[in-house]
Amino acid sequence: MTPQPKTLVQIFKWPAIVTGLSLAGLVLALLIEGPADIATALAVGAPVIVIAWALLQK
Repeated sequence: MTPQPKTLVQIFKWPAIVTGLSLAGLVLALLIEGPADIATALAVGAPVIVIAWALLQK
């Protein structure tokens, strides 16, 4: 049996989430100062974290 093809939502769900998180981190980093800087730095670094996680899974 051949596997069912993936839908567009299944393909682009996680890239869209990571993009939104990174974009929110960039905007919040410009608007908020103080202790929230750590959270915004993690949000901006989300793509790097996801790529590292994916590479370590192989």
